Amino acid sequence: MATILLVDDDPNILRPLRLLLEREGYRVLTAPDGQAALAAAVVESPNLIVTDWMMPRMDGVGLCRQLKDDAATADIPVVMLSAASPSPPAEPLWNVFLPKPTPIARLIEVIRTLLKGRGSSAPAHAFER
Repeated sequence: MATILLVDDDPNILRPLRLLLEREGYRVLTAPDGQAALAAAVVESPNLIVTDWMMPRMDGVGLCRQLKDDAATADIPVVMLSAASPSPPAEPLWNVFLPKPTPIARLIEVIRTLLKGRGSSAPAHAFER
């Protein structure tokens, strides 16, 4: 069973998303911000991370930078979600960007694709609007 770490400061997004992914058969961990997510990622070694961009303490970009800087977490695929339309950073920090709201079916499709590709060649980076 794959483990997914969900990161969002809004419990109204975190709770239903956790329940939906658990129904899909995933083990789901949650964190309210990037700092808590980073600690969880180091301890739990999730198979994939889905994170919000804008959060207090440490945002999604900061989280991704920290993950990439640590050999233990650098290869974890990341899906970035955001209600804003930010410009992508110059260096690839995540595997897929999805705008909020994203249909749950699209998110699940992206998760399945990234989990299938883990361990093979590096997945392509996508930025959807």
